[in-house]
Amino acid sequence: MGVAFHGSDNKTLDAIYFRPFNFQSTDPARKIHAVQYVSHADYTWEILRDKYNGKYEKAVIPSPNGNDWFHAKILVRYPKVTVFVNNNSEASLTIEKLNTRKTGKIGLWVGNNSDGDFANLIITPENGK
Repeated sequence: MGVAFHGSDNKTLDAIYFRPFNFQSTDPARKIHAVQYVSHADYTWEILRDKYNGKYEKAVIPSPNGNDWFHAKILVRYPKVTVFVNNNSEASLTIEKLNTRKTGKIGLWVGNNSDGDFANLIITPENGK
């Protein structure tokens, strides 16, 4: 579950999403799949994991309990996207976007039979207005 942005339709979008069941995994391979970036339609998680394993997905450190609420701050400042979890001053994920889209639709991202809850969503334009 996460946030989709710069969408032009349901198949062309960027998203940052979380896999809370991996937050505290003791398996190092699963642990690094806790926060992820995708750029659909060209760069699904499968393609990014195959071609750039570990670049567009990272562990969340310190790891929150995957069954508890957590706070996420996603900064989208083209071309960079930075993700902070639970007010940590160190980013959990920092990537450069894989496309040139700078505008588009925003939405909640829930995929592959996942569920979860969102609360207190705040969207602030880059200029702060």
